[in-house]
Amino acid sequence: MIRVSKNLDDIPSSLLDRKTEKRREICIKDKKYHQKKEFHQRYKQPDIKTTLKKIYHKKCAFCEQKITECKDNNLEDCSQTIEHYRPKSKYYWLAYSWDNLLWCCHRCNQNKSNNFEIVSNEVAYENLFKENIHSSTLGYQKIEKPKMIHPELESVLDKLTFNNGIIDSDDPRVQYTIETCELDRDDLNEKRQTIIDDFTVSLIDKKLKNESLETLLKNLMDEFKTQNNEFLALRYWLLRNYQSLI
Repeated sequence: MIRVSKNLDDIPSSLLDRKTEKRREICIKDKKYHQKKEFHQRYKQPDIKTTLKKIYHKKCAFCEQKITECKDNNLEDCSQTIEHYRPKSKYYWLAYSWDNLLWCCHRCNQNKSNNFEIVSNEVAYENLFKENIHSSTLGYQKIEKPKMIHPELESVLDKLTFNNGIIDSDDPRVQYTIETCELDRDDLNEKRQTIIDDFTVSLIDKKLKNESLETLLKNLMDEFKTQNNEFLALRYWLLRNYQSLI
């Protein structure tokens, strides 16, 4: 997990059009989200997908893995989904809110599902919501104190460890997010461990040859700064803990 920056003033036009507004008004009137295709389509419009894909550099908001695009709308060949940070099944009025939509892989989306535990008071719909229809999340966070990390609002880089490629944390909210999205699943652990192994081999080789580590660490820093790379949180952890790998 790594923090992602989203411009809440740069809202995809399909989230502002009349069709979307009509679906939102129906959900608010009926006090529920309607599990129907015409409602789902409004947050899956091409401009929303394109913008989210760019913001997240084609990676999942939670596991940081590159997301495979759909082939002929076949979900089995597709890992890209749009995730609602606050589940639309409960927070029906947030189904089309820009700050509630995340770019997510299918597996993290399925694992998270409707799981969204809070430690304080649950928010309810109010008419005043429409004044901040695309930027209510920050205010809601302060009221509800959710256990789930929001990747657009929080940086957890200093709270993660990756021993043997397994992501972990002593922070209860980060751990809740890891467990809920199953970020420690085997395929992810193996990919992360490969990165650790490759870096460790290069690191030990430099030490055995009594060569400077400056270039190696600079390359790792460049990888961390390259937003298109997978597993940036892991690369940051390597930078902070490389001495322990020798």
